[in-house]
Amino acid sequence: MTRSPAPLDEEADGDAPRGRGRPRDPMLEERALRATTEVFGEKGWAGLTIDEVAARAHVGKSSIYLRWKDKETLLAAALRHTQQAVARAGTVTDGGASPADGAAPASAPAAPDHAPAVEPTPADAGPITLRDYLVAHATSRAELYLATTGLAMLRLYVEARAHPEVFTDIRREAITDFVIEERRRVEEAVAQGELPPGTSPVQILDAIEGSVLMHILVTPPHLLDRVRTNLPEYIDQMVDAQLRAAGAVPLSLPGS
Repeated sequence: MTRSPAPLDEEADGDAPRGRGRPRDPMLEERALRATTEVFGEKGWAGLTIDEVAARAHVGKSSIYLRWKDKETLLAAALRHTQQAVARAGTVTDGGASPADGAAPASAPAAPDHAPAVEPTPADAGPITLRDYLVAHATSRAELYLATTGLAMLRLYVEARAHPEVFTDIRREAITDFVIEERRRVEEAVAQGELPPGTSPVQILDAIEGSVLMHILVTPPHLLDRVRTNLPEYIDQMVDAQLRAAGAVPLSLPGS
């Protein structure tokens, strides 16, 4: 006897009446957000549709619309989710590992597939040097580009220029808020004497993040595994070179 295919999961997530026996699906949002980054990375803004996201995530469109009012809201959430996953996996800030702005879910998802592992700093480790901060953030950006969701992050830069009216809020959440935090940390280093007075945070961050982006962007796909293997050494040397050029002064930490 031939069985008909199982229907899309319109009600298994708990937002619509389920009746008996239909359990809540705790992974529905995770699947929808991952499918969104996949479709956007492959097809861009014009090719991103709720229909295809629902089909890839094996959920009903009604379940998506109950959570996100339109594809702009959905894409912003998906890109933010991608960055937070990497941040939770090991981004270092003053005081330890910290997610990007926004509440993290109770059970954080793993970093995107193929992202290089970064050891998180314990929450009680105290202040870290500017060098450690920049290395951690450069590594986090590299992880975003190298992960399976990296194509969506790379496409975001182009789409934000092509459709500025659509991507104003998405750009702010996925790019600008992260850059502002990094700039604040460099300004703090200038105030503390780690960098000479008058040092431009913009130029330092452009040099570091631009180096990471170009290093990955111009590498042929068949050599990306080599980039992953050599990434820690590359970032260490690149950050050191930028800090030397800026005249950085090592900051003595308590107990050192």
